[in-house]
Amino acid sequence: MKRRVSAAKKIVAVALAATVAVSLTGCKKRKNNTNAASSDVTTSQSQAAVPETPEVTATPAPTATPAPTAAPAENTDKKDNTTSEPTKTEKPSTGTSTSGGTTKPAATKTSAPAPAATPAPTAKPQVKYTFTVRRHEATCTTQGYDEHICHEWGGMNYNDRFVPAKGHSWDGGTVTKAATYTETGIKTFKCKECDETRTEEIPSLDKTYHIKSVVAPTCTAEGYTIYECNEVPGLTYKGDYKAKLPHAYDAGKVTKPATIYEKGTKTFTCTSCGATYTEDIPVVEKTWHKGNTVAPTCTEKGYTVYICDQDSALTEKRDYTNALGHAWDTGTVTTAATCTTAGVKTYTCTRNGCTETKTEEIPALGHKWDDGTVTKAPTCTEDGVKTFTCKNDGNHTYTEPVPATGHAWDEGVVTKEPTYEEDGERTYTCQNDKTHVQKEVIPALGYTFTETVVPPTCTEDGYTLHTCNENPAKTYQDTPVAALGHQYKEVTTPATCGAPGSVDNVCERCNDKQHVSDIPATGEHQWDEGVVTKEPTATETGIKTFTCTVCSATKTEDIVKVHTHDYTRLGEIVEEPYCETEGKRWMYCSYEGCNERVLKPVPAIGYHDWDTEHTECLKKATCTEQGTMLMHCKRDASHTMTYSYGGTGHIWDEGVITTQPTYDEYGVRTLHCKNCDATTTEKVLPTKYTFTVTVVPPTCTEDGYTMHKCNQDDSFSYKDNIVHSTGHHAAKRVIEPTCKEEGRTEIYCTVCGDVSSTFDFTPKKDHTWDNGVVTTEPTAEKDGVKTYTCTVCNETKTETIPRLNSSGK
Repeated sequence: MKRRVSAAKKIVAVALAATVAVSLTGCKKRKNNTNAASSDVTTSQSQAAVPETPEVTATPAPTATPAPTAAPAENTDKKDNTTSEPTKTEKPSTGTSTSGGTTKPAATKTSAPAPAATPAPTAKPQVKYTFTVRRHEATCTTQGYDEHICHEWGGMNYNDRFVPAKGHSWDGGTVTKAATYTETGIKTFKCKECDETRTEEIPSLDKTYHIKSVVAPTCTAEGYTIYECNEVPGLTYKGDYKAKLPHAYDAGKVTKPATIYEKGTKTFTCTSCGATYTEDIPVVEKTWHKGNTVAPTCTEKGYTVYICDQDSALTEKRDYTNALGHAWDTGTVTTAATCTTAGVKTYTCTRNGCTETKTEEIPALGHKWDDGTVTKAPTCTEDGVKTFTCKNDGNHTYTEPVPATGHAWDEGVVTKEPTYEEDGERTYTCQNDKTHVQKEVIPALGYTFTETVVPPTCTEDGYTLHTCNENPAKTYQDTPVAALGHQYKEVTTPATCGAPGSVDNVCERCNDKQHVSDIPATGEHQWDEGVVTKEPTATETGIKTFTCTVCSATKTEDIVKVHTHDYTRLGEIVEEPYCETEGKRWMYCSYEGCNERVLKPVPAIGYHDWDTEHTECLKKATCTEQGTMLMHCKRDASHTMTYSYGGTGHIWDEGVITTQPTYDEYGVRTLHCKNCDATTTEKVLPTKYTFTVTVVPPTCTEDGYTMHKCNQDDSFSYKDNIVHSTGHHAAKRVIEPTCKEEGRTEIYCTVCGDVSSTFDFTPKKDHTWDNGVVTTEPTAEKDGVKTYTCTVCNETKTETIPRLNSSGK
């Protein structure tokens, strides 16, 4: 069965076929100049079936979706990086299609062979796609994979054989910055594989503190305690924070009175720090009095007008009474009805002052047909005619067909016996007219096959063997699967102090082993923790003996005398430490009676004690420009620091409406900066405009947005909060064939369901008919009907039941 494709796909297929044809004529002459040192490069090829008509035979999967590893392209010599072509052989039709460089078997029924009535199609010309395969090995941070690059068409490229990233192998680390009392240290680790580094923080040395001063909280600032370091004088930190005190606000002052249109404002001020906050005063509630009353009519409601006591121009309609409705008369026939056309009846309203009318349709009388007369008798193959006449009007007639009597076929005679490869034939003769005959095909018996799947190994190709059960000569192979190739993994046997090691590549599938290199004996003993073989005294050193855990060799180390100096007792400071420079002090041995001493550094304080109370203004800040301040260190006035402040923009007040909005026009609100004389304005919406807000989410292809639709004037409607479209999320799905539609493979969006490409078509399945139900019983004058229903899709078909003979059988 030919695939059904759109006209657009056929045009693309013609262009693709032309491109592939040109590529095939010159693919052997190409040279691959890719640097083989960066990755392994091999060349593979695949074949795609060319249909009888120019149509797309397969749509390759996107490059981002790797081709299945179960059916890789055929590999060729990895050294010369050239392309070879397999020998063309004639095979029985296996219903395969090619997509993405991988040959896939079409969905077929293995238990029931194809009917012999449909002979296998002859082999069609094959389009060969050739690939260069580059192996990208995994590193510490990137995964490894095989990249298949198609020589003829970039759309066929794909990746497979993915291997996870190895991850870093860190060494034991080196201290690159020692910790002090004021600063943390740094320990740097280096990857053994790729030289990448990472660092870990070494905590600063432990310090002790005493309380220096306590700052009480206010309503604008937290309270806290200042602690000073005992080991590093001048090093302080703030802790034990106390929450701010609450503001002491006054009773408030009305800074903006409320009206019936706007809220008012009441401002409260802190009596301690001058901070303020505001509260809304609700709008003044309107009061109303009655005005004129309008009576209802046939079509309009009645109502009472109410007038606002605060603004007489403001009115509302209330107390509605329903419209009276029309009082229709009994009506007059203005157009009489006929056999085929409707008539008209007209009604008039009887209320004073109303001239409204309405019409009603009088239904057509309709035809009154007689029982009809056969004006043309039916034959075996042609319908007859029966004519009916209207009793109301003899000029009105219509006809109905009288069904043909139909053939009365006998049980038929086999006029040609079927074989395994050719159809047979059965001939039926009509009992009513011997000149009427029909023939029916008896399907060929057909061959049956037993399938055996031979999987590939590291060195041998795999395939599927189809063994013919009736004729061994019809046995064939298909679905070749290239040899997997060895999948080596480097295995290291470490060397010891007395024995060499080795590095070998071992295949993970078949254990094939390739020697890479030898590792010489290390000569480095693996010493244990040692045993004290002679205890030290105050006058003599001791001895500690270590034994190699591999070869039992021994070595000794001296154990120092019992007394060793411990320079931890603080002495006098020789040089004071400063902000950025170290000091010096004597450190004494802590053993009683020992007065040995050593001069050790005192860490720099590590920070400046800035004089925040005596800052110098270099440049004054404004609302729009930053200012600059200068501070000096209290310990060393030559140490200075500048910092910027302000310039954060205007701080606008709530503004005053300087032009009131009207029902149709914008007003103006003027805002003043609280820090300078700058002003700005903003629009105040007309009083009549209200908006309905609708959030439209983004789809795969359309941007999302928030729609503000003006309820009074659509020209003021607008969109904002644009959210870009999400794009399609592609996936592949296989749809099995049914009796209603073909099977196929689709690339579709998992969000919106849009199908971007369809390929690998398989034919529809046959309907599964039930035993049928007689829906029209046959008579002596008319054939009967038997209706069959598909048990899968509920589709129906009918079969004629021959009419009964004169005996009623």
